Amino acid sequence: MTSPATVGLRERGKQRRIELILAAARELLRESPDQALTVDRIATRAEVSAPTVFNLIGRRERIWAAIADQALSDLDLGALRVIEDPQERARAIVDAVITMVCADAPVFRALLANWEQSARVISHDPTSELEACLAAAASRGSIIGGTDLRRRAELISAGLIGLVHQWGAGLLRDRALHTRGRDLVDFAFDAARGHRSSSTTAPTNKGHVRCEGKAR
Repeated sequence: MTSPATVGLRERGKQRRIELILAAARELLRESPDQALTVDRIATRAEVSAPTVFNLIGRRERIWAAIADQALSDLDLGALRVIEDPQERARAIVDAVITMVCADAPVFRALLANWEQSARVISHDPTSELEACLAAAASRGSIIGGTDLRRRAELISAGLIGLVHQWGAGLLRDRALHTRGRDLVDFAFDAARGHRSSSTTAPTNKGHVRCEGKAR
């Protein structure tokens, strides 16, 4: 009977080989981003057999997914909770994602160009952290709360994915990507404030609607 210690050792060895394979794939993308990333090239660089790559990770789409996951593995959005201002924290979250993408541009551009499911490139989904920022702002009374907070967070994330794809296509430079990413956050927070203002409306004597507050 195999002991738990032996099973644990095998599992650690397996994980180590997976990490080596993915690291090899990312090295190849950085060195020659225009050359096709094949299993044979990955296997040669990682010093394993092609069947080992298939057995440990899978076929093409699974390899791209694993590369994306590893590329974003150091992204710790929870660490940004120390930022007290909810809107500034949301901007920092978006900045952190964009900074990591830009820092490994050849890898992410290859993912965006070749991976059919590249909308998952932001696999460490920031939506929940963004929703927490919006909820914190609502609890402070700076925006309206309610059931639409999740939807607003999802719209920020969806917009971020769209911007990253524009960057990957060469339509945005790094600085513009950062600027527009922060704009996504500001628009979402400003829209929530506008929602609060428009809810305090009253009819005028002429039958028109007068807004007591001004949307920002």
